[in-house]
Amino acid sequence: MNVSLIARTQAALRSGLLTGIALGVSPSVCAQEAAGDLELSGSVRVRYEAYDNTFRGSGARTDDALTIRTSIAAKYTRGRFRVGGEIRDSRGYAIDLDTPINSAHIDPLQVPQLYVGMDVSDQVSVTAGRMVLNFGSKRLVGDPGWRNAANAFTGLRLDWQGPEGQERLSVFYTLPDKRHPDTKGEIIANAWSVDTEGFDLRFWGAFASAQRGPVALEAYGFLLDERDDATHATRNRHLRTFGGRLQVPRAGRWDFELEAALQLGRIRTSRADGAPRVPVRAYMAHAEAGYALPGSLDARLSLQADMASGDKGGTSRHERFDSLYGPRRGDWGPTSLYGPLGYSNVRSLGVRAEIAPSKRFDAFVDWRRVWLDSRDDTFAFTGIRDASGASGRDGGSQLQARVRYWLISKRIRIDLGAAWLDKGAFLKRAPNVQDRGDTHYGYGDIYFLF
Repeated sequence: MNVSLIARTQAALRSGLLTGIALGVSPSVCAQEAAGDLELSGSVRVRYEAYDNTFRGSGARTDDALTIRTSIAAKYTRGRFRVGGEIRDSRGYAIDLDTPINSAHIDPLQVPQLYVGMDVSDQVSVTAGRMVLNFGSKRLVGDPGWRNAANAFTGLRLDWQGPEGQERLSVFYTLPDKRHPDTKGEIIANAWSVDTEGFDLRFWGAFASAQRGPVALEAYGFLLDERDDATHATRNRHLRTFGGRLQVPRAGRWDFELEAALQLGRIRTSRADGAPRVPVRAYMAHAEAGYALPGSLDARLSLQADMASGDKGGTSRHERFDSLYGPRRGDWGPTSLYGPLGYSNVRSLGVRAEIAPSKRFDAFVDWRRVWLDSRDDTFAFTGIRDASGASGRDGGSQLQARVRYWLISKRIRIDLGAAWLDKGAFLKRAPNVQDRGDTHYGYGDIYFLF
């Protein structure tokens, strides 16, 4: 997708022209005027969130934020041809300079999707342009539902499915979206600038899945190639991530899931120009066993175990796992102002209880115990590190809960949640800790869908 086309599209949106068209034209009128099908959808989400006693080594000890995400999407299909697009506007208010909020949450008038596609046959389809990617569990590649801004990619994708639809293969070559604004002043001001992409950051690979009776199998290879661009120094990551996933859905009342990935390649030891490059040897794994309880609550209990390698001192390798473009909300809890945990230098055991007694209501509570995989690397996504290793591995425990309810079915939904990080010895003793008190976090969302 041509960058200048994206820029012109976003500039037009800024003037309000295309937004007016999107809101002012009836889908039924459009459908009558063209020999095809037009789908229009939109949503507005308003969120207030706050925390105290930060787990980070810098920034606000206590903070809150009000964010608003607006999305308008359209898809036109005629025969084997389709074209689609999405406008996503993410803004924040009452945000201070020392906030952890960044361009993942504030990105006014982003265009995460603008693509054309064609079904070459009943089994093969091709898509080109700017798009979102969702593969498997989304632990390594997915469009975050929780976070405001999208993970967008510009490139080409080919999809194949077997005659019975039980085998699928996706192959893609893309340039990941670089979100802007990227300075605190611009973020606080909700400043608009064009999101860009370039060949200095490439993401490509393949994802395959197959269904064999009740068992679902997945295998993937994701390749990331990065180098410095004109304005930003990078670690020059060249990562090759290979993995697989096995799922056994509810057979009776039990279900199982196992996913693991190995990461190889090379990376610079720092962003400094001329820094030495070292080999990458990293890994992650997730295991889960669930049991569905009898009764009308549609209740499920599950045990979970997770681990992701950290960088160990004294070796000539880089061993910290990079979770690429994977959302963290599903396994690890809310991000945005919160988000201490994720698939980097972590070990965890946990239990979750969830209910969904009706189509309008669902809830869960989740507790997990966490440790560092490497005691001398940064702990998960906290930014806290003790290079000497003297602070140990005890990260503490996290308790989180969420309740969702449709006030008006498929139109208005509320989402309320909270998390408590009971800090372990590491988060109280490490040299760059700035607050030893437990972190408390809460949020409230209201969604409007149209």
